[in-house]
Amino acid sequence: MRVESYMSQAPVTLRHDTDYWQAFEIMQEKDLHHIPVVDGDGAVVGILTRRDLKIASMAYREAEVDVSEVMHSPVITTSPAEDLAAAARQMIEHRFGGLPVLGDDGKLVGILTETDLLRALIDRLGQD
Repeated sequence: MRVESYMSQAPVTLRHDTDYWQAFEIMQEKDLHHIPVVDGDGAVVGILTRRDLKIASMAYREAEVDVSEVMHSPVITTSPAEDLAAAARQMIEHRFGGLPVLGDDGKLVGILTETDLLRALIDRLGQD
């Protein structure tokens, strides 16, 4: 089983200079827990989680703060061809709920989340 079989394709992204309140609204509106953060060239520079935004709201309150100030960086990524179990181990080891997936050209092609892993588990359990 490979990452490409279960990753969520074409994930929502945020630019590194997006205001964290705007990021919070996007997460709420789209019911997301993890959003890859990209720079002006589209390169993944971090990942933002709902937890990051909760912490930011306590620290910065109403201040204008870019997501680059509150995201996780550097970000650990995987590839579509990676073994799904290996990617899951990375997520457990680093306590990540989402792992950006980069293609051979280094561009974001998807994100692997805990929900994606649960879909894989259901598929696997359904084979027995």
